Amino acid sequence: MIKKLYAEIEIAGGLISALNFAFDKIGSELRVFNENEDNYFPGAYARIEKDNKFSQIYIASEKKLYLSDFWRDGVCLAHGGINDIDLLAECIDYWLSPKVTTMQLADKFSFVALEEKAKAFDEGKEVEYKWQSILHDEYKKEIKSFVELAVKDKILSKLFPFTSLTTLCFSRCTGYPYTYDTPTVTPIFETDQYLVRNGEGDEIGSGLASEALKIVLSNLPKDIGPAIKGTSESL
Repeated sequence: MIKKLYAEIEIAGGLISALNFAFDKIGSELRVFNENEDNYFPGAYARIEKDNKFSQIYIASEKKLYLSDFWRDGVCLAHGGINDIDLLAECIDYWLSPKVTTMQLADKFSFVALEEKAKAFDEGKEVEYKWQSILHDEYKKEIKSFVELAVKDKILSKLFPFTSLTTLCFSRCTGYPYTYDTPTVTPIFETDQYLVRNGEGDEIGSGLASEALKIVLSNLPKDIGPAIKGTSESL
């Protein structure tokens, strides 16, 4: 597959070398970071990282195509696919510049497709966006009555909500990996009640949405504040 579809990889001696050669051609100082490539994705995966951004590259097997993603602060905001490794290198070099937004990236490179959430994350409205996304998700109706109250609460609405199956969780950061030191809320099947657990997973109470909200608020960490950009490692 490499020999047939990816001559530049065959000539360079591997995907990493081919990408680094492409970066050299455009005068970029970027270099591929692949800590575990030989163990997990031999010859078919690369990762390039700078500051709070990174991109991963995979190669397709049925046709010549470099598949890439674009991450910032622990969030995947765009994807792309192109058969030109030199243009891909230009794209990644541009993305990893400090002030480049996802909107600017997509405007400059037509093969980049933005995630629906990208604009909100660019504008610093990711927390509000996520709450509204969960509130209006038809597949999350079982937690809607709780979310309707939580989104109006001055403390909880500033945390970043995410779901794990039917459980609603709250993170102190907006990127993955999230924090897990706050209570979680799980709807009790075929009732209008919610079960509340602490960050360790122990049950600490249950009740209607308003009661569950009080339990959550009374068990938040004392130093709780609005969710920050980045991952749990940032904290």
